[in-house]
Amino acid sequence: MRKLLLILVAFTLSASVASAQEAGKKKAYNKLSISINGGLTTFYGDIQQYTWWPVKDFRSERKGAWGMGGNIGWQFNPVWGVNINLMGANLRGTKRHGANTGSPNNYVYFDANTFEYTVNATLNFMNLIYRDKTKLRKFKYYFSFGMGFTSFRSAKFRLGTDELVDRVGYEYGTLIKKERTTETVFPLAFGIKYRISKKFDLGLETSIRYTTSDKLDATRGNTGINDKYGYTSLGLTYKIGKKEDAQEWVNPFEALNKNLDDIQGNLDGLAKDADGDGVSDLFDKEPNTPAGVAVDGSGRSLDVDTDGVPDHMDSDPFSAKGAKVDENGKELDSDNDGVADGSDIEPNTKPGALVNFQGKTIELKASENSASSTTSISGGMLLPAVYFKVNSSTINYWSSYDALATVAKALKANPSLKLNVVGNCDKTATEQFNNDLSRKRAEAVIKHLVDTYKIEAGRLTAISKGEKENLVPTADGVENNVNRRVDFEVAK
Repeated sequence: MRKLLLILVAFTLSASVASAQEAGKKKAYNKLSISINGGLTTFYGDIQQYTWWPVKDFRSERKGAWGMGGNIGWQFNPVWGVNINLMGANLRGTKRHGANTGSPNNYVYFDANTFEYTVNATLNFMNLIYRDKTKLRKFKYYFSFGMGFTSFRSAKFRLGTDELVDRVGYEYGTLIKKERTTETVFPLAFGIKYRISKKFDLGLETSIRYTTSDKLDATRGNTGINDKYGYTSLGLTYKIGKKEDAQEWVNPFEALNKNLDDIQGNLDGLAKDADGDGVSDLFDKEPNTPAGVAVDGSGRSLDVDTDGVPDHMDSDPFSAKGAKVDENGKELDSDNDGVADGSDIEPNTKPGALVNFQGKTIELKASENSASSTTSISGGMLLPAVYFKVNSSTINYWSSYDALATVAKALKANPSLKLNVVGNCDKTATEQFNNDLSRKRAEAVIKHLVDTYKIEAGRLTAISKGEKENLVPTADGVENNVNRRVDFEVAK
């Protein structure tokens, strides 16, 4: 019995949780209903006619015992509900034991009428065991139990003579009505409902009413057992409200199954990574990351210098903090002198002027010992460098087209200027390989200046320094970007 109660409580809590989840989704149902019913009664007491059958023949006449009632119900959730029930009924019984033996309870009948009003709780246990959410249910089964009062009058007569033997609720020795007798009643019922439509149900219910009285049949017995009576009825229920469906017909497991489906979907989402960046689609804020691109914990492409351009699209992935960059991540150079604005101490350099690494203009003077007008200056870094990818001598945007444009401007603005084009490599290969690659890089730069800007090839001299003048003496893969370059020096 204890296990049964625990199972009932567990199922009820499950239904309540499901109902709360439905309420959280603001999905509402019709909860109020009104019912009418009618049927036959069966009495259990001192003057009892049948044990398992309602009274249909009374006093040798086709006169049964009947009842009619109605209730107003409220459904809290798909399992539990409550109703206020009113019922009026006849209670009748006959006791035949042959000839009169002198006992006042033999060869007698009684006729009573009662008015009952109770408050009942209903347990829709079908909603605890019905889990098929694919079919529309037509039947439901329920228990009902409650408490209330029954007010009655009753008279007992002798069979054959109709002599009044005893009475309750009448004047002594007569059938003159006086105040009804009221006793406590405890109804217990089992019922089946058939769903006619979304608004109407047809029901069949059988119940037993336990009372605290032994006088419903106008007979006080000596058994010490109180009277009770049964009521079997047909009823019609109407659901009040404008919602789509009634609360009592909702399958609570539907909500639980829906939540389980959602959980399963989330679990599947955790395992799915459409772009293969290592971050599941459920948390990926950049779900179409290109293959091979490094991302952060939210799936966004890394942007080490935080300039707003992802590293895989950033031509200068190490821009100074706070520097303004173009759409390719290259730091802006407003005066086009080859020195980024963030490092340029002379931001308004005249077009074509030579500058040092800080963007400061360098004046070129004519040589006094030369008949022709030539320029000379002590060796040093005067023009922006051009950078290359690993094992590459290819000129592209990444190799700083803008830097080459600056060099071309300087050469055109200073016709007598000649430059040494110095190729450099990192230390990731053999010395001979690096020397050859350095020369290829210098020659590639010269070819670009000659082909694109029509600079005279004789003004440019290719020099290979290999790995001899690394700016960063380390084998770190990131810092080696600086070592893979071509520098420009004014030729003496």
